[in-house]
Amino acid sequence: MTTRVIGAAAIWALVLALPAAAQRPGGIEVGAFVRYTNFDNGLGMGNPIAVGGRAAVYLGRTLAVELDAARASSNSVGNTLAHVRLVHDAPLGPRLDALLGAGYVRNWYGAPYDASDGGLSALVGLRYHLKPRLWLRLGTDFDFLIHTSAQSPFAFYHGNWGFQLGAGARLRG
Repeated sequence: MTTRVIGAAAIWALVLALPAAAQRPGGIEVGAFVRYTNFDNGLGMGNPIAVGGRAAVYLGRTLAVELDAARASSNSVGNTLAHVRLVHDAPLGPRLDALLGAGYVRNWYGAPYDASDGGLSALVGLRYHLKPRLWLRLGTDFDFLIHTSAQSPFAFYHGNWGFQLGAGARLRG
């Protein structure tokens, strides 16, 4: 149910983005994506395909605060993943930007784990401008998760990485 709500909200946001303005401070970007996650082998989970949504607010022309969330299920274990990070975009050409980001990641795991963890995340990606306000985005992120509780079913730390492919649009600029 949560995946459908996130997906529907992202699709409507893209449809409503037609009157969007150019990128500038205070600009808002929304997007939807599919994600492949390679979980640390110590977790005993498969590597599921997830569906998610993204929102960003630009602090400057090339710096944004971004939130993304995705939901997947693997080997009967549900996983919800959320990132909050600063993302810098560096133009590589008239239609292509490089994306570099860093921030915080939070994972929630369903039964039988009923656990959560958090840590640091890094993002490297590319954004291609189909139109001035409509973009395609490909990215990979690396999550380093630390466990401070002895009750955690996981090792002291683990690392996950994932690929995201999606579209984004400027809602407000």
